Amino acid sequence: MNQKNTIEELLNGLNMGMVSIDRLLDKIENEELRNLVMHQRKSYGELKNDIIHAYPDAKDTTKQKLMLEGMVELKSIMADDAKIAKMLIEGCNQAMMNIIHSENKNDMSSQVEDYMSKFESLNKHYSEELKAFI
Repeated sequence: MNQKNTIEELLNGLNMGMVSIDRLLDKIENEELRNLVMHQRKSYGELKNDIIHAYPDAKDTTKQKLMLEGMVELKSIMADDAKIAKMLIEGCNQAMMNIIHSENKNDMSSQVEDYMSKFESLNKHYSEELKAFI
């Protein structure tokens, strides 16, 4: 995977997180959890904007968006806040695994490594915060 592909995969991961949050937000009953998830989405959006600003030629897409939306809807039928928190933690963990996989396969600029590190840090942070709601 080259650096351009890594940036596009990072954007895809951010987009997937934001799409998932958008689909789950109205199903969350606990106001504290909703605020945390809204903050998570905002953090993803800010990182995405930074990346797009630095790499305006990168393709900013969400791969398999319809499938993702359908899966989130299906998994969240009859879901309570604990299940939603668990789903979000699983999404963070999957995103971190994808980043680790990319890091092991690439020679990247320090800027790309920094963006990947920020994404990983965000996912770790929100995974820890979300655990309180399981």
